[in-house]
Amino acid sequence: ESAKQESIDTIIQFSEAKKAGYVDRVYVTGCLSERYKDELQEGIPEVDAWFGTRDLPRLLKTLRADYKKQLVGERLLTTPAHYAYLKIAEGCDRPCAFCAIPLMRGKHVSTPMEDLVTHAQSLAANGSRELILIAQDLTYYGLDLYKERKLAELVDRLSDVEGIDWIRLHYAFPTGFPMDVLDVMARKSNVCNYLDMPLQHASDEMLRAMRRGITQEKMDR
Repeated sequence: ESAKQESIDTIIQFSEAKKAGYVDRVYVTGCLSERYKDELQEGIPEVDAWFGTRDLPRLLKTLRADYKKQLVGERLLTTPAHYAYLKIAEGCDRPCAFCAIPLMRGKHVSTPMEDLVTHAQSLAANGSRELILIAQDLTYYGLDLYKERKLAELVDRLSDVEGIDWIRLHYAFPTGFPMDVLDVMARKSNVCNYLDMPLQHASDEMLRAMRRGITQEKMDR
């Protein structure tokens, strides 16, 4: 709630700046407008447009910008030049009781493997040496697009990108984790023996209440 209020306060601040003539337009994008757009529109009418987490084409059209497929991978890094985050999917299909991500980000949508390889090549060409793979759920990658888990194949292909010295995996879900990823780790020297996997709890009762879909026994394996 505090993060939500902080965001609303910032929107109001810029809305007041618009009233005072300091800014011409106020656009809001991201998780907040994805989940609370209707009530925010009613409460803060000074905002010119609201964009959800999947509204990039509409945002660019509003800004009179042109999205070109050949520019996939072109981006301004906010990290040091030697590493970059590579988001491989958006959204989540998990029903965890404590999490609002599916409400704000929608269902899991994998980015096509070819686009990710192109993106990685562009990052490497611009000096990135380490890729940190992220998503709301790495484990699910490929199920929607290819009808099977494809994380291992993706990591394998990314490891062949010239100039990439390290690949790390963040935010893997324990339930259904594709074990063939470990084979790629063992075989490819630039895939780090590193796996960020939030277990959340060790109590079966709590795991059931959280709807994590796993037990302590399965985690111990």
